[in-house]
Amino acid sequence: MTDTFSYKNYSITTSLNERSIYLKVIDTINFLSYEGNVDLKELRISIDLDATYKIILNCFKEEVGYASNISINSGVLKFNFNAVVGGFLKLNFEILLREKLMSNDGQLTLNFNRIEQQQSQAIRILTEKCNNLEQLLSLQQEEFTKELHKMMSIIDNCQIFASNIYSPSGHWCDLNKSSQINLVDISTKELTIEASQCVYRNIKVFYQLEKIIFHGFTNQANLSQFSNTNVSELVLNCGSNGTFTEISGIDNFPNLTILTITAAPGLQKVVKVLSEIKHNIKTIKFQGCSAVNVVELQTYCQVNGIFLAIS
Repeated sequence: MTDTFSYKNYSITTSLNERSIYLKVIDTINFLSYEGNVDLKELRISIDLDATYKIILNCFKEEVGYASNISINSGVLKFNFNAVVGGFLKLNFEILLREKLMSNDGQLTLNFNRIEQQQSQAIRILTEKCNNLEQLLSLQQEEFTKELHKMMSIIDNCQIFASNIYSPSGHWCDLNKSSQINLVDISTKELTIEASQCVYRNIKVFYQLEKIIFHGFTNQANLSQFSNTNVSELVLNCGSNGTFTEISGIDNFPNLTILTITAAPGLQKVVKVLSEIKHNIKTIKFQGCSAVNVVELQTYCQVNGIFLAIS
């Protein structure tokens, strides 16, 4: 029976013979070889050879209670074995192996193996460094591209609206389509808007917008007419106007997590619309939406982990 182990920087081969234990150890750094046969007399312990071999294997496997140490001096390798058998019986013994002197051909082979191993290790280290550098550059490029697209989107959106105004104090946008100008800083994070007077196309330029509150929202100002990729909360106060019937276009707000709709007696097909799109909505609050199928909506929210408040 033959067993092999990798222990620290050593490759170890062991086998149990009828009267002795054979060990061969190769230093994988210096490519020095040590080997020999050990019998019970040399071990100086009062257990049989088979049990001794099992203890040696457990030490090489570093089982609990088993340990071994290697030291080298003047061409002799010494193994120190320490074992606690059964949790109470302590055994300590050592094995000495002499360095095996090789022929010129054997030494030449080892030298070639050493060079190949060093080359392989150098290639592996360089490959890892190249991969790490490539990943770092990729992340930096990704972040740069993301920021560039964000800035280009802001610039493009601002340029296409004639109602936008730039001043030393900031970039402002007109959200009022009537003769009365309503200038709002496009860096604002929350908007409260009168739906009937809103310039909907300008909402997309608010690059930090988190929450929009609409008053008097009707179907004439449906959600398909405008968008914003940053908004996380949308509040639609419909003022008991029954013309707002569907939330089609809600996917124009891909980061929306909270949807609140009040006083919308004509609202229907909520589950149908949500089931057909990809969204991130986590909270739905409906009040005064009498045409909504409550049981269907409750089932949908329960299945998809959405908090629902409806009254």
